[in-house]
Amino acid sequence: MRASNLGEALIEPKPVPSPMESPWFVMLTEPQQDLMTVWRLHKLGLEMFVPVIRKRIKTGRIGKNGHKITRVIAKPMFPGYGFLRTIGIGDYGEIEEIRGVRAFMRDVLGNPVQLPHIAVLAVFKRQLQEHQIWLKEVGGRRGSAWKRGDKVRVDQDGGAYAGLIATINKIDSKGRIEILLGMIRTSLPADMVVAA
Repeated sequence: MRASNLGEALIEPKPVPSPMESPWFVMLTEPQQDLMTVWRLHKLGLEMFVPVIRKRIKTGRIGKNGHKITRVIAKPMFPGYGFLRTIGIGDYGEIEEIRGVRAFMRDVLGNPVQLPHIAVLAVFKRQLQEHQIWLKEVGGRRGSAWKRGDKVRVDQDGGAYAGLIATINKIDSKGRIEILLGMIRTSLPADMVVAA
């Protein structure tokens, strides 16, 4: 009888979730420590995901052209929260003692809240969508396509300068450039509108 029960248990294996599809714990992090906590847990061999969005902020400095200087930073999509993969977690108390970790989000019974992998994957996809939107807003490139010293050819709309090759001298934030035309042993400046 025992042998048959043991055999039945071996014949009906329970499905084991793939490590790539394991659930995630919802973590609470200390203020301003979301992204640093990811690295601290990574050093311990744990995987934490903090979705981010990119924001342009003012630095408080003024550039050479008189415009305010800004920079792009990554801000957490859900400040104070992150997702920790459940694989490799032994003692919850050990993880809660790591700098930057406040606690596990817990349910009414005191058990850590788990999200299915598909839910965290949906958040990841949303992060990618936000990043694509941001890239479209900023044009997908940083700064001007031109830089000082580049050689350009003046097109047919350049009037008397049409077809001449010039060197970019200055770039304006309004899409205008100043070019230097090489004329008999001297350079002559001229303002032009940048055409793609």
